[in-house]
Parts: sequence; structure tokens; C-alpha cells
Amino acid sequence: MKKITMPLLMLKQRKYTILWVLWVVAVVVLSLVEGKEMPQAPRIPYLDKVVHFGFYFGYTVLFVLAFWKETKIIPNVKKCYVWAFVSAILIGATMEILQGALTVTRSADPVDMVFNTFGTVVALLFMTRYKELFR
Repeated sequence: MKKITMPLLMLKQRKYTILWVLWVVAVVVLSLVEGKEMPQAPRIPYLDKVVHFGFYFGYTVLFVLAFWKETKIIPNVKKCYVWAFVSAILIGATMEILQGALTVTRSADPVDMVFNTFGTVVALLFMTRYKELFR
């Protein structure tokens, strides 16, 4: 019984870190997959901007929960917010550049970067206001 519960306990103790890693992988894969390989989304105006917002909102919330709350790699919450912001901007910019350079059916779009940043800023405001929900 002890052999089974130890790995489960470790997974539970690192749930936000695991979710953050999975989120990053999903954002990278979904950002770089060719458009023709994606299922056809409903024609909702600006849906891709909402998705960009959501990707980076989730990235930022999970970053703070993983690196400040769970692992305490960044023990100061304000520094964690700065690192979350900087890393989200760098990943977002990198994904946009790679979309333009590596894919045929996608292009780098500066407006996507605006929505990535907006998602990150809203997530940080949310975490600042509601971080007690995650204690």
C-alpha cells in the first residue's frame, strides 16, 4: 500500500507544477500546429483572441501557483508576479515569431501579443486580489 500512495502523494504535492508544465506544452503545440491539422472551429468573431487571452491567463495563474505557492522556488510573491509576466511575454513573443517562421498556414500577429499580455495582466490582477483562495 505504501508503494502506491507515495507517488500519488508526490503528484498531489506538485499538482500546480504538473498542470503548469502540461499547460506550457499545450500552448506550444497548439501555437505551432498547422491550421489545416486543427479541427474547424465555429466562426465566432475574434475567437482566436479569446483563446490567446485564455492561454496566457491560465499560464500566469499556474506559474504563480507552481513557483510561489507550491514549490516556493520564488518565495517573494511580487518577484513571482514579475517572473510570471516576463516569462509569459517571452513565451508569447517566441511563439508568434515561430508561427511566422516555421508554419505555412499561420503568421505572426502583433494583436495576438496584445491579447497574450492582456491575459497575463488580468491573471496577475486576479491573483493579487484572490490569492487567498489558493492558500
